[in-house]
Amino acid sequence: MTKEMTITPEELADRLHDIISEKGPDYLSEHPLSVYDELKDKISPALARAVHCTILADIHSDAKTAAEAKTKKGAKQGTKTKAKKGAKNLSPKSLAADIRERCLLNDETADFLAAMYRELFAESNLGECQESPHKGFRELCAEEIPHSMIGELSWENEEGDEEGFSYGVDIVCVIQDPDKVKSLLGKALEDNPSATAEELRSIIEEKLNDTIGASLDDCYDNWDEDSINDLMDDFEVSCREKLEQLKENGIKLLKYECNASEFEDEPDDGPVFDEDDWRSLVVWKKAE
Repeated sequence: MTKEMTITPEELADRLHDIISEKGPDYLSEHPLSVYDELKDKISPALARAVHCTILADIHSDAKTAAEAKTKKGAKQGTKTKAKKGAKNLSPKSLAADIRERCLLNDETADFLAAMYRELFAESNLGECQESPHKGFRELCAEEIPHSMIGELSWENEEGDEEGFSYGVDIVCVIQDPDKVKSLLGKALEDNPSATAEELRSIIEEKLNDTIGASLDDCYDNWDEDSINDLMDDFEVSCREKLEQLKENGIKLLKYECNASEFEDEPDDGPVFDEDDWRSLVVWKKAE
């Protein structure tokens, strides 16, 4: 083995497996240069270039498809033909021959990389590669998302006294359409496919806070100042309507409770909502 082969095929497969597990199964295809950049400081530059060459030649995709077809039972007829070809491509000699032909690498390097890809897409690793990415997102989609928010809207009247009301919103929502929610999450999943459910939930909760705040702003901007009770009633109705509109983003509202009271009209038995249960406190101050 040449001096460029400073690690074994199994060790190189482990390095690529770590990349796939962290950044998703499509990362090799979508970011081949980034894969090279990550490898070149950990293995010899020559071997990193060889891996990069096989990715550009789509060797990794063929090897993965062959491994998936080989481990899948009861496949449809359209897949069986592919499986027959894939199983042949996954054999050491055939895979090495593909690498030599399509990447113009020498026999030793081709044999080394063939062994590496067979290890990378071994049945045990293949299951992990399929399961790890977006695991947090799948967990988030399978659970209810309770969220609570308290705050106040205040302003100064003509006499210079502060007026306003405090409010509490208690909701429970669920992800109804995962594909639509992915657009709401922006680049969070793309940048980190292994993001936890908690990390992704915080983005959803930020959107919920923004929606409640937008309802508060709209109601105040459209208020005719005749009655603060009207303002509070409008907020309770508008807030629910805006939260229900999040269905367009794949989020379904399951529960909605809203309470608002003037500063000077605090109930004797205390607030309706237990402040210890709220996960966020937001205060809107309106300038004159």
